[in-house]
Amino acid sequence: MNVFSGQKILVVEDNFMSFKLLEAYFMRSNLEIVHASDGLMALELFKGHADIALILMDIQLPGMNGIEVTRAIREINTEVPIIAATANVFDDDKTACMDAGCTDFVTKPINFPALFELLDKRLS
Repeated sequence: MNVFSGQKILVVEDNFMSFKLLEAYFMRSNLEIVHASDGLMALELFKGHADIALILMDIQLPGMNGIEVTRAIREINTEVPIIAATANVFDDDKTACMDAGCTDFVTKPINFPALFELLDKRLS
């Protein structure tokens, strides 16, 4: 298990059980977690936490979806890594995420070793 130096990540996930699973994995890695359960909350939390080092962005969100949130965040910050997380695995979905400004893409259900490789790449 990778251990990070207490870096803050924003987890945007509307499914409570999915968030709790992510939280359990991330806490064992010494990551500080900020949680948003919808797109508007994600945007507000990002604006209020200048020290967010990475965003794990669910794409299927109520209201403002993950693509829209990513575009809005990119207007504020072009550097923060954004990892898209979605059950949609079609090439068009991945392309839409990357075109919106995501830096990486993971499919759901999440393969945690693969996710932690991306975290290690982006947070190290």
